[in-house]
Amino acid sequence: MALVSLYDLGHRRLSHCPFIILRIYPTSARGSLLGPDAQNAKVAIVIPAYNEQETVGDVVRRAREYSDLVIVVDDGSADGTAEAASSAGAIVLKHDRNRGKWAALRTGIGEALRRGADIVVTMDADGQHMPEEIPSLVFTLERADVAVGSRSRSGMPLIRKLSNTITTGLLRVMFGVKVADSQCGFRAYRRQAAEVLLSVQSDGFEGETESLVRLARAGMKLADAPVSTIYAGERSKIKASRDIYRFLKTVVKLRLRGV
Repeated sequence: MALVSLYDLGHRRLSHCPFIILRIYPTSARGSLLGPDAQNAKVAIVIPAYNEQETVGDVVRRAREYSDLVIVVDDGSADGTAEAASSAGAIVLKHDRNRGKWAALRTGIGEALRRGADIVVTMDADGQHMPEEIPSLVFTLERADVAVGSRSRSGMPLIRKLSNTITTGLLRVMFGVKVADSQCGFRAYRRQAAEVLLSVQSDGFEGETESLVRLARAGMKLADAPVSTIYAGERSKIKASRDIYRFLKTVVKLRLRGV
């Protein structure tokens, strides 16, 4: 089910989601989401995973409702992540060691582009992102090159609200990146935007920041797409504080590089 079209898509309202989304069907249509030549647009879903054997299988199975091309990058896991993802129907790529989320994303995005993807969706393997909202992200590409998931602040842990407010605000002031949630990894990219991501040099979570800056500098139009998020098992305050520190280091590096 890797084909995207607009006018023959069904509408449905999800009980957990306060907005209308469109379902992707594997059929041709009178019109298409991304223009007259895109009714056969190929959607790839890329999922970086590190020690997520308990959740990745369910995420993959649900994601495959919207695309047959689901790519999981096992980033040096010590558990059965790769096996769980493969059993659920994903194409699995493996790193021999843990290299970081964005190193895994570069690997997965590169593979998606190599396989001819016109649209690349990225999401997490831990179950925080809901595959049922993939159509909402893809639909946002009707008016943008990049759809950035915007998580509701309701229910977001306080430390996460603080770190997200700081990072998003600084990106807006320093680089003119105007998104509501700079640290959400649930995103969708047109092919030309996905190609820009291969130049991201950060390997860890700081790649969320660098990617947006590089996309903006490349002239890509960014748009927010409301998404739901499940915060079970949210990371500790210490790690969130470390994320802010890494964000600031990334901002300084980008400035020094002239990005």
